[in-house]
Amino acid sequence: MAAYYLLIRPAMMLLGWPRIEGRENLQRVKGPLLVVCNHIDDVDVGFVQTALPPRLRHWLATAAGGEALEALRTPPAGLGFFRRVWNRLEWTAGVALLNLFPLPREAAFLKSFAYAGECVDRGYSVLVFPEGHHTKDGKLRSFRAGAGLLAKRLAVPVLPMRIDGLFEIKSAGKRFAAPGKICIRIGPLLYFDPRTAPQDIASQLQQKVAQL
Repeated sequence: MAAYYLLIRPAMMLLGWPRIEGRENLQRVKGPLLVVCNHIDDVDVGFVQTALPPRLRHWLATAAGGEALEALRTPPAGLGFFRRVWNRLEWTAGVALLNLFPLPREAAFLKSFAYAGECVDRGYSVLVFPEGHHTKDGKLRSFRAGAGLLAKRLAVPVLPMRIDGLFEIKSAGKRFAAPGKICIRIGPLLYFDPRTAPQDIASQLQQKVAQL
């Protein structure tokens, strides 16, 4: 909570305070939820947190690329000493302040899924970016089946979100945007039959996020 109000919230105000649409979809929702959002930049987490009400914002664990997170935790020996120290500090800050946990992009999901399940059991919502990578052209990349499998295993409502305007700011080489230029759209909660195949869930999630 301190990290959000002392660091993240001021940063969001500086980068471009977003316009938020669809907050009515979260009335009386307490969580836990699986939050899925398009992926544009590393600051996406801050925008998602800003859009969520405090009862969800402060109980949120975020899935990060497992390979990238592991590279920060155990920097290769070929890097210089100060670079390795900096990477380890980045890992520590991300885990401690943003509740980051690794979600591999290709395989070996079981430990990450188990951790996500523990988070849900403790009342935390889980944020994932199903594309796995930042968009390169502003369009949605295909959602990975792992997101569908996670939705199926957690068995909690899924909240679709979409960030608009940030890619245009980033493409123009700008660091800051006027308030309201960036928009965060929140969709209605989604529920899936446990018999639905993970790839079908991922495809439906992609469609819902695209329609926001």
